[in-house]
Amino acid sequence: MSLTFTGIYKEIPIDGKLVVPSQKPPMECILETYVTVDIDKAVVIDTPLTYPETENAPPYDPLRKVIVAGTVNIKIKYSALVPDQKVHSAHFEVPFCTLIEWPDGPPQGTPIVIQPVVEKAVFVQEDGRRIFKAVLIRLDVYR
Repeated sequence: MSLTFTGIYKEIPIDGKLVVPSQKPPMECILETYVTVDIDKAVVIDTPLTYPETENAPPYDPLRKVIVAGTVNIKIKYSALVPDQKVHSAHFEVPFCTLIEWPDGPPQGTPIVIQPVVEKAVFVQEDGRRIFKAVLIRLDVYR
């Protein structure tokens, strides 16, 4: 079965702090970062809304929405402030959930596929334990 891009997508920011667990040694510097996205749920739902949202524009197109839930998996490889084993890594899972509006979308229950794209991932070391993350994920809707 061939999938077709619907032209519907949404960008979501995943920003905030990460803290290296206490059982790991503190960081000297970040060496590499890896980001993947797992989609756990993608469902089309009906809404009572129409598009456009004006009363003088018949015919009305139904406004459907897609509920998307998933996890952003982050791996930080870093050099540690210890004399023996210098390279360590810390793993983080950041859950997310969002709604994507789909004017004149298919009816509820239509099978769809969400293709996540990591558009940007910036990690800034604040100190030996804390990292600021700014990740931008684009969720493309296919059918």
